[in-house]
Amino acid sequence: MHDRIKGFGLGLLGGVAGLVGMRLAQRLAAPIVKPRAPGSTDVFVTESTSLLGWRHGPDEAANEALARIAYEALLHRAPSTRTKQRLAWLFHVGYGLLMAALYGALAPPSGRGARRRPGHATRRAVRSGAAFGAALWLVGDELALPLLGLSDKPTAYHPTRHLQALAAHLGYGVATAATTQALRSLT
Repeated sequence: MHDRIKGFGLGLLGGVAGLVGMRLAQRLAAPIVKPRAPGSTDVFVTESTSLLGWRHGPDEAANEALARIAYEALLHRAPSTRTKQRLAWLFHVGYGLLMAALYGALAPPSGRGARRRPGHATRRAVRSGAAFGAALWLVGDELALPLLGLSDKPTAYHPTRHLQALAAHLGYGVATAATTQALRSLT
Protein backbone atom coordinates (compact mmCIF):
# COMPACT_ATOMS: atom_id res chain seq x y z
CA MET A 1 0.00 0.00 0.00
CA HIS A 2 2.87 2.36 0.84
CA ASP A 3 4.39 1.73 -2.63
CA ARG A 4 1.09 2.70 -4.31
CA ILE A 5 0.88 5.96 -2.34
CA LYS A 6 4.52 6.72 -3.10
CA GLY A 7 3.92 5.88 -6.77
CA PHE A 8 0.88 8.18 -6.79
CA GLY A 9 3.02 11.08 -5.57
CA LEU A 10 5.87 10.31 -7.97
CA GLY A 11 3.38 10.02 -10.83
CA LEU A 12 1.93 13.38 -9.87
CA LEU A 13 5.39 14.93 -10.17
CA GLY A 14 5.95 13.03 -13.40
CA GLY A 15 2.68 14.50 -14.67
CA VAL A 16 4.12 18.01 -14.43
CA ALA A 17 6.90 16.94 -16.80
CA GLY A 18 4.30 15.12 -18.88
CA LEU A 19 2.24 18.26 -19.38
CA VAL A 20 5.37 20.14 -20.47
CA GLY A 21 6.22 17.27 -22.85
CA MET A 22 2.69 17.37 -24.24
CA ARG A 23 2.90 21.09 -24.91
CA LEU A 24 6.28 20.73 -26.65
CA ALA A 25 5.04 17.88 -28.83
CA GLN A 26 1.91 19.89 -29.66
CA ARG A 27 3.98 22.86 -30.77
CA LEU A 28 6.29 20.69 -32.85
CA ALA A 29 3.35 19.00 -34.58
CA ALA A 30 1.30 22.20 -35.05
CA PRO A 31 2.67 23.03 -38.53
CA ILE A 32 1.28 19.79 -39.97
CA VAL A 33 -2.33 20.40 -38.89
CA LYS A 34 -4.72 21.28 -41.68
CA PRO A 35 -8.43 22.11 -41.46
CA ARG A 36 -10.74 19.47 -42.86
CA ALA A 37 -13.06 20.76 -45.53
CA PRO A 38 -16.37 18.87 -45.83
CA GLY A 39 -16.34 16.51 -48.78
CA SER A 40 -19.09 15.15 -50.99
CA THR A 41 -19.17 11.94 -48.96
CA ASP A 42 -19.90 13.81 -45.71
CA VAL A 43 -23.64 13.21 -45.70
CA PHE A 44 -23.85 13.48 -41.91
CA VAL A 45 -21.39 16.33 -41.34
CA THR A 46 -23.34 17.79 -38.42
CA GLU A 47 -24.47 14.51 -36.93
CA SER A 48 -23.23 13.80 -33.45
CA THR A 49 -22.00 10.36 -32.41
CA SER A 50 -23.02 11.13 -28.84
CA LEU A 51 -25.79 9.37 -27.01
CA LEU A 52 -26.18 12.57 -24.96
CA GLY A 53 -26.43 14.94 -27.93
CA TRP A 54 -24.30 18.03 -28.50
CA ARG A 55 -22.60 19.19 -25.33
CA HIS A 56 -20.11 21.55 -26.97
CA GLY A 57 -20.55 24.73 -28.94
CA PRO A 58 -19.14 25.54 -32.36
CA ASP A 59 -15.35 25.82 -32.22
CA GLU A 60 -15.43 24.92 -28.51
CA ALA A 61 -12.79 22.45 -27.34
CA ALA A 62 -13.79 19.59 -25.04
CA ASN A 63 -12.16 21.10 -21.95
CA GLU A 64 -13.88 24.43 -22.70
CA ALA A 65 -17.22 22.64 -22.95
CA LEU A 66 -16.56 20.90 -19.63
CA ALA A 67 -15.64 24.22 -18.04
CA ARG A 68 -18.80 25.87 -19.35
CA ILE A 69 -21.04 22.97 -18.30
CA ALA A 70 -19.58 22.87 -14.77
CA TYR A 71 -19.78 26.64 -14.38
CA GLU A 72 -23.39 26.76 -15.59
CA ALA A 73 -24.36 23.86 -13.31
CA LEU A 74 -22.88 25.59 -10.26
CA LEU A 75 -23.74 29.23 -10.91
CA HIS A 76 -26.71 28.94 -13.32
CA ARG A 77 -25.20 31.39 -15.80
CA ALA A 78 -22.67 31.31 -18.61
CA PRO A 79 -19.03 32.04 -17.77
CA SER A 80 -17.12 34.91 -19.36
CA THR A 81 -14.69 33.96 -22.11
CA ARG A 82 -11.74 34.54 -19.80
CA THR A 83 -13.27 32.48 -16.97
CA LYS A 84 -14.07 29.65 -19.38
CA GLN A 85 -10.50 29.64 -20.69
CA ARG A 86 -9.03 29.54 -17.19
CA LEU A 87 -11.37 26.76 -16.07
CA ALA A 88 -10.65 24.82 -19.27
CA TRP A 89 -6.93 25.05 -18.49
CA LEU A 90 -7.59 23.84 -14.92
CA PHE A 91 -9.64 20.89 -16.22
CA HIS A 92 -6.86 19.93 -18.63
CA VAL A 93 -4.07 20.23 -16.06
CA GLY A 94 -6.12 18.49 -13.36
CA TYR A 95 -6.98 15.60 -15.65
CA GLY A 96 -3.36 15.28 -16.79
CA LEU A 97 -2.05 15.25 -13.24
CA LEU A 98 -4.67 12.76 -12.10
CA MET A 99 -3.90 10.35 -14.95
CA ALA A 100 -0.15 10.67 -14.26
CA ALA A 101 -0.68 10.03 -10.55
CA LEU A 102 -2.72 6.92 -11.35
CA TYR A 103 0.00 5.81 -13.75
CA GLY A 104 2.60 6.22 -11.01
CA ALA A 105 0.47 4.28 -8.53
CA LEU A 106 -0.27 1.41 -10.91
CA ALA A 107 2.93 1.11 -12.97
CA PRO A 108 5.22 -1.56 -11.62
CA PRO A 109 8.65 -0.35 -10.50
CA SER A 110 11.56 -1.50 -12.59
CA GLY A 111 13.21 -4.66 -11.35
CA ARG A 112 16.72 -5.07 -10.03
CA GLY A 113 17.85 -6.24 -13.44
CA ALA A 114 17.36 -2.74 -14.78
CA ARG A 115 20.25 -1.51 -12.65
CA ARG A 116 22.58 -4.10 -14.08
CA ARG A 117 21.66 -3.36 -17.71
CA PRO A 118 22.29 0.29 -18.58
CA GLY A 119 19.45 1.88 -20.51
CA HIS A 120 16.95 -0.90 -19.81
CA ALA A 121 14.85 1.19 -17.42
CA THR A 122 14.89 4.11 -19.85
CA ARG A 123 13.72 1.96 -22.79
CA ARG A 124 11.05 0.42 -20.60
CA ALA A 125 9.84 3.86 -19.47
CA VAL A 126 9.70 5.09 -23.06
CA ARG A 127 7.73 2.02 -24.19
CA SER A 128 5.29 2.10 -21.29
CA GLY A 129 4.94 5.89 -21.56
CA ALA A 130 4.20 5.69 -25.28
CA ALA A 131 1.59 3.00 -24.63
CA PHE A 132 0.11 5.10 -21.81
CA GLY A 133 -0.09 8.22 -23.97
CA ALA A 134 -1.52 6.34 -26.96
CA ALA A 135 -4.16 4.71 -24.75
CA LEU A 136 -5.22 8.09 -23.31
CA TRP A 137 -5.47 9.51 -26.83
CA LEU A 138 -7.47 6.58 -28.19
CA VAL A 139 -9.84 6.13 -25.26
CA GLY A 140 -10.17 9.82 -24.38
CA ASP A 141 -9.91 11.86 -27.57
CA GLU A 142 -11.12 9.37 -30.12
CA LEU A 143 -13.82 7.50 -28.17
CA ALA A 144 -15.00 9.11 -24.93
CA LEU A 145 -15.15 12.77 -25.98
CA PRO A 146 -17.25 12.18 -29.12
CA LEU A 147 -19.50 9.71 -27.30
CA LEU A 148 -20.08 12.22 -24.51
CA GLY A 149 -20.85 14.97 -27.04
CA LEU A 150 -17.83 17.02 -25.97
CA SER A 151 -16.28 16.95 -29.45
CA ASP A 152 -17.40 16.28 -32.99
CA LYS A 153 -17.17 12.79 -34.42
CA PRO A 154 -13.61 11.82 -35.37
CA THR A 155 -14.28 12.05 -39.12
CA ALA A 156 -15.14 15.76 -38.71
CA TYR A 157 -11.44 16.52 -38.21
CA HIS A 158 -8.60 16.37 -40.70
CA PRO A 159 -6.33 13.33 -40.15
CA THR A 160 -3.41 15.62 -39.39
CA ARG A 161 -5.29 16.95 -36.35
CA HIS A 162 -5.56 13.39 -35.04
CA LEU A 163 -1.82 12.93 -35.62
CA GLN A 164 -1.06 16.13 -33.71
CA ALA A 165 -3.21 14.96 -30.80
CA LEU A 166 -1.52 11.55 -30.87
CA ALA A 167 1.94 13.17 -30.92
CA ALA A 168 0.97 15.40 -27.98
CA HIS A 169 -0.28 12.42 -25.98
CA LEU A 170 2.85 10.41 -26.81
CA GLY A 171 4.98 13.32 -25.58
CA TYR A 172 2.89 13.46 -22.40
CA GLY A 173 3.10 9.72 -21.79
CA VAL A 174 6.83 9.38 -22.42
CA ALA A 175 7.73 12.43 -20.32
CA THR A 176 5.43 11.26 -17.50
CA ALA A 177 6.79 7.72 -17.49
CA ALA A 178 10.44 8.72 -17.81
CA THR A 179 10.19 11.30 -15.03
CA THR A 180 8.22 8.97 -12.76
CA GLN A 181 10.77 6.20 -13.36
CA ALA A 182 13.72 8.55 -12.74
CA LEU A 183 12.18 9.79 -9.48
CA ARG A 184 11.41 6.23 -8.43
CA SER A 185 15.03 5.20 -8.96
CA LEU A 186 16.23 8.15 -6.86
CA THR A 187 14.07 7.24 -3.87
